[in-house]
Amino acid sequence: MRFRLFTLLLLVLAFIIPQYTNAQEVNVKRSTVIENFKGKPFYIHFVKQGETLTAIAKSYNITIEELNAENLSLDKGLKTDMVLRIPQKSMVSNSVVEVPNPVAVNEQSKPEGRQAPQPKPAEKPKEQIKPAEDPDFNIYQVKKQETLYGISKQYNLTVDDILIANPGLVSANEGMWIRIPKKKPVSKVAVPEIQHQKTVKTESGPDEIIVKPGETLYGIAKDYNISVSDLSELNPSVSEGLKAGMVLKVRKTDTKNEAKPAAKNDPVATPKPVSLASCFSADNIKATYNVALLLPFLLDDATDALEAPEQKKASDFNNFNYFQFYAGFMLAADSLQQYGLRARIQVMDADKLNDTLTIKQTLRKPGMDKMDLLVGPMYVNSFAVAARYARKHEIGIINPLSRRESIVDGNPFVLKAQVSGSGVATKLSSFIISQYPTANIISVRNDARELKSVADVFESQIRSSIASRAFKGSLQAATYATDMMAGVSKKLKHNVKNIIIFFSNNKSNVPNFVSLLNPLSKSDDIILVGMDGWDELELETEFLVNLKYHQVSTSYIDYDSEAVKQFITRFRNKYGAAPLASRHAFLGYDLGWYFLTSLMWYGDHYISCLPEQKGKGLQYNFNFSGVEKVDGLQNQDVSIVKLQDYKMIKVE
Repeated sequence: MRFRLFTLLLLVLAFIIPQYTNAQEVNVKRSTVIENFKGKPFYIHFVKQGETLTAIAKSYNITIEELNAENLSLDKGLKTDMVLRIPQKSMVSNSVVEVPNPVAVNEQSKPEGRQAPQPKPAEKPKEQIKPAEDPDFNIYQVKKQETLYGISKQYNLTVDDILIANPGLVSANEGMWIRIPKKKPVSKVAVPEIQHQKTVKTESGPDEIIVKPGETLYGIAKDYNISVSDLSELNPSVSEGLKAGMVLKVRKTDTKNEAKPAAKNDPVATPKPVSLASCFSADNIKATYNVALLLPFLLDDATDALEAPEQKKASDFNNFNYFQFYAGFMLAADSLQQYGLRARIQVMDADKLNDTLTIKQTLRKPGMDKMDLLVGPMYVNSFAVAARYARKHEIGIINPLSRRESIVDGNPFVLKAQVSGSGVATKLSSFIISQYPTANIISVRNDARELKSVADVFESQIRSSIASRAFKGSLQAATYATDMMAGVSKKLKHNVKNIIIFFSNNKSNVPNFVSLLNPLSKSDDIILVGMDGWDELELETEFLVNLKYHQVSTSYIDYDSEAVKQFITRFRNKYGAAPLASRHAFLGYDLGWYFLTSLMWYGDHYISCLPEQKGKGLQYNFNFSGVEKVDGLQNQDVSIVKLQDYKMIKVE
């Protein structure tokens, strides 16, 4: 009997203890690693398994909002082994003083033993509650559930106006005192890295280029096969800053270069902007361009969102799916105004899933046939209708999201922003051939259908390179659904670099494949190459490190770059939210900057000039080309990134 009772007790404890343990908040240990960034100290925290944002924020005495603000990569979720930058609390306190908790104020008379370990006299925070009166400002106390956006509307201001008046302010919290300008300040547009030069030169010599808005010395040097130091030496004026409209020399005239006349015939070394100079005209900048954003805002269903319970988030409604795309595009338009852009941008609720009536009604509106550029629609059926309309009226139309190559067929006015499968395959094969010319390639398909076109093109190109002896390695193929990991492992070669490409985005099979492949890295030299989108899957970081992980990427955001940080700050200030890659904020900005710049510089002939105009964006780069004149243009820019020091960096 005692044995049975003891056994029952053990079973109960075995059931209760794990539940109790899981219910407890993970105890996060503060990092001892501190680094300075922009003059401020930050903890460098390495995320351990089981840690949560709430637990991390609590351990470092900061809010989740502050944590997200310093680590924009968190928009894709918290993952084990992530490296977070966490501000020391003393460095992130606002100049605006929050009202103390009323409970704490009422407990002034209670014994000190019930207060925090480092209590402050009750009278002292009282004196700091309300900022000093200022004739130019109203002093306002934030009410429950109020936002900076809502407060700004009450006073006919922008969020930016309030943020400027309250340095260090990030968000509105209940009880907080903030300063409200009595007079609307003159809004200041954040100046991009490249300052505007009023006098723009329109002619360049055979060895010169005209600097376009958004270009950098590094980008120019890379395009023209010259080092940054040589470029700076040829153009001493760049020491004062690179400016749009500058004419730069991109060729050395010394004897060393004269000894290599063959370089002039190299297509990479040919001064590409020569043809662009013929496209450019200063008169184009004086023109006003008409642009329509055709997006699925679903305003007919907006009542459901406005009347929804408080616990529902904006992301729960389809109405908000493309708001950040719109916001990014408009932010690019705002930036380009200082360069002379004149554009009438109409934002239209013109798209609906499996419903072409909405787009047809929109295209019937007066003035639509006079547009210079259409952006969207997003949905397949709606875009097909709009593309036919664009062809009839000879209007350029951007497809922001589709990868299908067929959408450009027979329509020279379609501009496809996303890279097709064949473009991805071409980049991958050329990278392997140039970087690992003797490798053993194992092409693994998940099944016979998934990413078939990408795998077919890749294998075809590798076989052709083997036949022409451009590639001296080998190619083997396996199908994971039928061969499993045994079919892959038996194709590995010892003492040779094995490059394994898994052509799949399956949320179940990809993590399983990576897990089973990981042990093989101990005995063989393996490089695992993943597909575009793997960064959104739950993959074990340690496994990826062991497998020297590389990834094909059609988009890449360097959150450490000044341009990205500047965009994030401006986006947050203007819209009161962080820009999310998953919500297409960066895509909207990059498309806006690239195409509005093309309109401004090249006018009515901008489509024919796009193949010569390379665009470097915050997330997407653009390199448009077409196969046939009767077809539209497709973006062909693809990057290869790799995991290094627990961070994805661009390799090529």
